[in-house]
Amino acid sequence: MLKILELVRAYSVPIRDDRISKLITWYIRALQNAIDIIWDNIEWRYSFLELVRRGGKLTTVIGLKMRIPIIPRDRVFKKRLREELMKDNPYTAHWVDSVIRTAYSIMENWRKRYLRVGLGR
Repeated sequence: MLKILELVRAYSVPIRDDRISKLITWYIRALQNAIDIIWDNIEWRYSFLELVRRGGKLTTVIGLKMRIPIIPRDRVFKKRLREELMKDNPYTAHWVDSVIRTAYSIMENWRKRYLRVGLGR
């Protein structure tokens, strides 16, 4: 039986190492850039009616106008976002993927809070 061994190299880096601060600085800038790109591509829709249960019956409250943000999640947009972030990436691609996941998490949490506060809940 033939066994193939893979050599894995790992070493510790002191936290005060210059490489760590450069990575963190790049990550924060890339994250802000990703959030800006997502923000610029948000589609805003309007909601004009709200259904309310009064006395066991559903009624609509007229005059409620709220902007609803739709965050772009399609494959084409995410691919363009990744390509844009890869342009200035001195690190491996998984760092850009991490930035994109974090940016989407931030934007989705912002959207939930925006809608909750806007609807008075």
